[in-house]
Amino acid sequence: MRAIVFDLDGTLLEFDRPYERVLADAITAAGGRATDETLEAYFDAFSERFRACEPDPIRGAFDAIDVDADPDTLTDSLRTREAQLSQSPENAAADLERLAEDGYRLGVLTNGVREWQLTKLRAAGLEEYVERVVASYDVGAHKPDPAPFERLEARLPADEYAMVGDSDADLEGASAVGWEAHRYSGDGFGELPGVFGWES
Repeated sequence: MRAIVFDLDGTLLEFDRPYERVLADAITAAGGRATDETLEAYFDAFSERFRACEPDPIRGAFDAIDVDADPDTLTDSLRTREAQLSQSPENAAADLERLAEDGYRLGVLTNGVREWQLTKLRAAGLEEYVERVVASYDVGAHKPDPAPFERLEARLPADEYAMVGDSDADLEGASAVGWEAHRYSGDGFGELPGVFGWES
């Protein structure tokens, strides 16, 4: 039994506009001020909290900056915008269905807060195709740390694993725990599983 594991942001899902615009739209919709200074302050506050795996890093970041809007309202607005504006690559659902029908176990391994990431996966209609989702916040460590990969292995047993992702953290983390690794180029998943040297 073999498992193919996908990164979420930048791989299974991507935004239809630069993330700065997603954030600005969410802040404006919540009644806040979306200036360049506001966006920079948010990214700084969020990055610090996210790297440390602090609880509720998005709400915490909004609470730490001055945007003239309620942090809970801002958080809900950003969650909604991210789900609405996330898109899957063309034919992604069909490719995932094909891989599952060919006997591959499918999973998602993502840096992020579990429920936040699941919201986007569900909105894109892809949750039904994957057996397990592991988020870095589940284990308190982000890729390329081995902990998320080891948690995925525990939750999705297989003889061999392969990671599909768009970042060095995806590929380096996968290689470090003995997985095959493929950098996603943005052209969909039609070349899977051949890129791993696996026969379908």
